Amino acid sequence: MVKWVDGAIDDPRPASDVAVRQAQDELGVDLPPEFLAVAQVHQGAVPVPAGIDLPNGFATAVGHLLHFEDAPFVSNIGAAMFPLQDVLEEGIVPFAADVGGDFFCFDYRADGDHPSVVFWSVDWGVVPLAPDFAGFLAMLRLQDAKRRGRC
Repeated sequence: MVKWVDGAIDDPRPASDVAVRQAQDELGVDLPPEFLAVAQVHQGAVPVPAGIDLPNGFATAVGHLLHFEDAPFVSNIGAAMFPLQDVLEEGIVPFAADVGGDFFCFDYRADGDHPSVVFWSVDWGVVPLAPDFAGFLAMLRLQDAKRRGRC
């Protein structure tokens, strides 16, 4: 069971339907309903547990979900996409930041209606993780200080 704690925004509140629609219009995608059920209520939050084992043998952790508010700008789901447009392939849309400045993303390339979840790293590019957001949440684990990697 994942618990959500305040993270990227001060005085968090649920995102309005208008803010969510605006973000989806900016991104050019319909965000998955299971993601919106969490992110709209717990925008900018940090999951507990937050650790993720990557398929390449490394590990990282979710720093926070991206949010739908105007501030802080860099953690806004639409704004996060802007500096990455030249490096992300079309159809890759960030939804959470990791603790090292990389992103967990939805991958709409194979199925525009049911995106899988990938990890995007400046070092490794796109690393497949889970078939959907529920699968991603199921991967979360407590961080182990002995594990090598980013966290």
